[in-house]
Amino acid sequence: MSNRRAWVRWGGLVAGLVIIGALAWTVVDAWDVVTSFDWQPSAGWLVLSVVLALASLTLSALAYEAILGGLHRPAPPVLATVSAWARSLLGRYVPGNVLMVVGRAVMAEAHGVPKRVTVAATTYEQVIALVAASLLAVVALLEIGSGSAVGPAAWLVLAVPLSAALLHPRVFGPLSSWALRRVRREPLGALLPFGRVVLMIGWYLVTSALLGFAVWAFMRGIGGPDVGDPVGVASGFLLAFVVSMLVFIVPSGLGVRDAILALVLARQVPGGVAVALSVSSRLFLIAVELVFVALAAAAGRRRGGS
Repeated sequence: MSNRRAWVRWGGLVAGLVIIGALAWTVVDAWDVVTSFDWQPSAGWLVLSVVLALASLTLSALAYEAILGGLHRPAPPVLATVSAWARSLLGRYVPGNVLMVVGRAVMAEAHGVPKRVTVAATTYEQVIALVAASLLAVVALLEIGSGSAVGPAAWLVLAVPLSAALLHPRVFGPLSSWALRRVRREPLGALLPFGRVVLMIGWYLVTSALLGFAVWAFMRGIGGPDVGDPVGVASGFLLAFVVSMLVFIVPSGLGVRDAILALVLARQVPGGVAVALSVSSRLFLIAVELVFVALAAAAGRRRGGS
């Protein structure tokens, strides 16, 4: 079974790299169009994009801390959880996202949080974040229309909000207990009330919107007003994000998110330019994440967090 999982993970990595290669070829093939595009770099828009992205990451970290605190008392120090959450982001780029969860579990256990609680908190987080992003991605679907090159499969995103029902205590409780019995672990000592789940969905609506507008501000900062309106670009990014999350075997949606976002952007700018904007936005987000990880880790160390 472990060999099969390894093959699936590395197969996802290869698939992602193939897509990235195809995107790179698109830019090379349309290099004349890319270089002739009226690029309009603006420091102000770029600074705004960094601020919005850092704000989104900060609120996401605090949201996870709130979820973990609702599942385990006493909760670890806030900065310790934020620091652990930030450092675990680096594990998203390994196929299967396993290292992200393992890293969180190990760091939280140092503060007395059982591994099963960390896994449950991460499950809540991932489902809630996906539900919130999919609700905002509906805007892009309505703008794109069913005849778009994005394809009819993207309309499956409309079903994602229904997954919130899985987090109702009457559903999540029995499911988590069954899964824990399978690995000979005790059931969870606490579950999140569904009212709290709904509140967290609202919280993640804010973090998702901030991240989407950060991507738009970045594109506006290098491509000028021709890149598209903020709502269209932000919701298009979230649509690409949700679809890439559903393709879980590809590490951090490698290639998938970039390809879908490029298709959305191609409604406003030439295809080669759309790909260049999409790929550069991923590099931008990676750079901001690394800055956030460094800041959060440093803050955690200063306050005695692990």
